[in-house]
Amino acid sequence: MKLVLQDNRRYILRFDAGEDIIAGTTQLLKDQKISACSISGIGSCASIELGYFNTHLKDYRKKPFFEELEILSLIGNGALKDGVPFIHAHGVFSRTDFTVLGGHVFKAVVSATAEIFVLKLEGEMKRELNVDVNLNLLV
Repeated sequence: MKLVLQDNRRYILRFDAGEDIIAGTTQLLKDQKISACSISGIGSCASIELGYFNTHLKDYRKKPFFEELEILSLIGNGALKDGVPFIHAHGVFSRTDFTVLGGHVFKAVVSATAEIFVLKLEGEMKRELNVDVNLNLLV
């Protein structure tokens, strides 16, 4: 990951082939001590792991995809969970036949490049486990 541009609130990141967007952005939050932010991005991926939350089972159903994909929209936020930066992101991805898929993004490994925009927010956001739904919700 390369930090392309930074001011006191905004970070523009470039990810190259083989780099994981979620892991790399989480590392940026740790390094810069960011405890609240919004995230958006575009680019291309060679593999992703998506999920959706099954409210009956109270757990995520995850599915990996190993194919060339365009990131049409990656959006999310960063907060602290157990004192450590945690990213919650959703994405929409285009296949080579122009059909789309999307969901909660657990992993996104870049194929050519990805451009990620991080907007640091004032203050601190935290996530805590809500046992009723078994999700780490913003508190």
